Amino acid sequence: MRSNDYHRLPTESSSTSNLHNNNNESDLPSNPPQYYEFENEEDNDNNQRNDNHQLHHHTIHESTSTPSIEQFEIEEPEFERRHGFINRAQAISHKFANNFNNRVIHPVTRMIDPIYEGYKYVQMQYERSILKLGNPLVVKRLLYVLTMMVLVFAISKYSENGSIKGGSGTFAKGRFYEIDRLSDSVNQFINPKNMKENLEYFSSIPHLTGTKGDLLFAKYIEKHMKSNGLHNVELDEFQSFTNYPTTQSYLKLKDGSFHAKLYEKNNKDMQNLAFNPNSLSTIEEIEGNYVYVNYGKEEDYAKINNVNLENKIVLIKYGGDIPESNKVLIAQNHKAKAVVFITPKFDDQDDVIQKINVGLTRFSPGDILTPGWSSDNGFATRLSWEKSKSTPKIPSIPISWKDGQELIKKLNNGYQFSDFTSGNGDSPILQFKISNVNKPVHPLWNVVGSIEGREQSEKGIIIGSARDSTCDGTMSSNTGTVAFLELIKVLTSLQRKFQWIPSRSIFFVSFDATEYNLGGSTEWIENRKETLRREGYLYIDMSDLVTGDELFVNSHPILKETVKNSLAKVKVDGDKTMNDISPKIVDEFSDYANYIPFINLVNIPSLEIKFRGKNYPKNSCYDSFERFEKSNIDKLMLKHSQLVELLSRIIIDFVETPLIPYNFVELANQLKIYENDLEKYANSIIENLKVKPILHYDGLKRSLNTLKDVGEKYNEWAREWRNFITQSGGLEPPMYSAMRGMWNNNMIEFNNRFISRNLQFKRSGYKNFLFGIPFSAPLNSNEYNWGSFPFVREYIQQHDFSSAQNEIDLLASTIEDASMKFITL
Repeated sequence: MRSNDYHRLPTESSSTSNLHNNNNESDLPSNPPQYYEFENEEDNDNNQRNDNHQLHHHTIHESTSTPSIEQFEIEEPEFERRHGFINRAQAISHKFANNFNNRVIHPVTRMIDPIYEGYKYVQMQYERSILKLGNPLVVKRLLYVLTMMVLVFAISKYSENGSIKGGSGTFAKGRFYEIDRLSDSVNQFINPKNMKENLEYFSSIPHLTGTKGDLLFAKYIEKHMKSNGLHNVELDEFQSFTNYPTTQSYLKLKDGSFHAKLYEKNNKDMQNLAFNPNSLSTIEEIEGNYVYVNYGKEEDYAKINNVNLENKIVLIKYGGDIPESNKVLIAQNHKAKAVVFITPKFDDQDDVIQKINVGLTRFSPGDILTPGWSSDNGFATRLSWEKSKSTPKIPSIPISWKDGQELIKKLNNGYQFSDFTSGNGDSPILQFKISNVNKPVHPLWNVVGSIEGREQSEKGIIIGSARDSTCDGTMSSNTGTVAFLELIKVLTSLQRKFQWIPSRSIFFVSFDATEYNLGGSTEWIENRKETLRREGYLYIDMSDLVTGDELFVNSHPILKETVKNSLAKVKVDGDKTMNDISPKIVDEFSDYANYIPFINLVNIPSLEIKFRGKNYPKNSCYDSFERFEKSNIDKLMLKHSQLVELLSRIIIDFVETPLIPYNFVELANQLKIYENDLEKYANSIIENLKVKPILHYDGLKRSLNTLKDVGEKYNEWAREWRNFITQSGGLEPPMYSAMRGMWNNNMIEFNNRFISRNLQFKRSGYKNFLFGIPFSAPLNSNEYNWGSFPFVREYIQQHDFSSAQNEIDLLASTIEDASMKFITL
């Protein structure tokens, strides 16, 4: 609003000077004009009488020779004078009423009379006809029923208009809405061109967590959610630790023969600079000898055990089968002074620098200064860097493959790894300083919106996508985000076209700070843990959605049946479906992704579906739109479109099927496979020990049999329910409806029983003792199924077999108890 559009009017207390200071107000009177006619106001009777008396006296005095009419007027009594206006008003109203009666009421009555006489005649004939047919009361009721049947038939026949059948309390073949018709309509709303344009636009904006680009991106998504009709859309701000690189950092040899180029693409903008998110900065320059330790695993250190690593700087390659944060911890445990990460070579590009988180995710994801609790506001308790178990205690910095090779070539002797020599500890002196800007409390933004359910709105599924990136993030975050936005548009378009409201709610969350120890997703969960445990029953992750040609499905066992059914309905090439291209279907939730806190903090069954396979420079400025185009990964955005359709079908199934489509028999069968795998793993450890302990698995096996029996009983009830609904034409009695609601409640409560309430866990971010990852488990290993029974495996790995047996027994009793309470209605 312009400042001169509005001026406040002066009051009586306004000063003259103030009025003259404003030209628009100077012409206004300082007080309202006086009025002297107060015919009907008690407070002014005296004034009126005085005025009338003066007027009357003056008239008589002037008219002594010529009589005037005023001299002979009879003064009205005071009562009549006071009520003269009321009397006149009454007379006018009577006159108006008479005119309205004569001109409107009587003519209309004359018109209606013949109609009424005709109605009476028809009614008399109707009554005579009824008497001829039989008992009038019975015949009238039969005619009423017939009329209603005709009316209902007409409405059902002519009000279809392409809509999807359904509504609260009504079914079509045991379902609320015609799910197949909804799902088959998805394709008409998918726009590949729009996704391509969004991908190019998003890739033109660096959006490092907590920066202006990140906030701009968040507001864009917020606007998209609102414009597509999502409910409860909000920019959910939280506070967390972040750090940012500066040009003051350096890494060089003391003799001047080498100076690392700590930026990409000959560009020193912040997003191009080398740093590790959550890394420790240095106060003063660090210097020392350096040693190459391959991928930085314990096995690698064992191979150079003759080298004293105390106060040495270790060079470690990115990649391998353990997280980078674990590599820093292992180096710290070997008394190294610092870590220099070497980025792998990508194609012909040897100056790529990847920026990868070194916050200790395997201890607790989220803000590294508030491990295990929410940092949602500025008043949350924050640990010092030294006391937090999630913070690295030695500094680290990444360099390019080209610079890494230059340093390693100067090493002599030592252990010969597959590519380079470790060195013997007597290397040139390396000097470096890390001058990151640290923000202990910095604003970050999740963007949240929802489609509210109509029948069980308190239950819902969550669709999440990583938004932030250490640079442009084309494949690492943007491929998921463009499909995420398209998915929102598709589902809300179905709502508008078919007047569809899902039975249960759908929540969409664009997560910030994924590259900072999964900060956005973890803090969002930690702020609403109890609610999610009671109400959430599926999480779908859409991060790095299209990075290759291999269809990869990572699914909780209880979800696999529905996922496979949906795969068989999505066409990819002619008559081929996604099921025909041999997708890899696993349950390996060990990677660095936003499903980690959903599994380990609230045990919500999770799902990840993507195209992967090509090696790309994730977390680097070389992960660009130009590279995406040159790689020919998805130029026409067909893979994006297929995944949007597939996920839409899965979502519709999970929110619209009256009984949540969990498969407990499949879960029991898969857990039996995991139990055999656990025995195999334990035996591999025990066989190398002199004293061989014995672990007993009988109780665990019996509990899994109980779970399978319970699953079969539930399947039997579900079949009976579907048969009844089909035979009844879609009508569900209140008792069946109540039982169905109780089954759905029990399914979610079943998941909740495997979350420990123990506050003394060594790893505060890991509460699930049915699924999860042991601290030292390798990434994406096919040797054992590390994602099951994590606490048991961890104790076995530590050779603590007594605790392992206790954990096996606790696991068995929990499965038994959860199974029996699930079947109880």
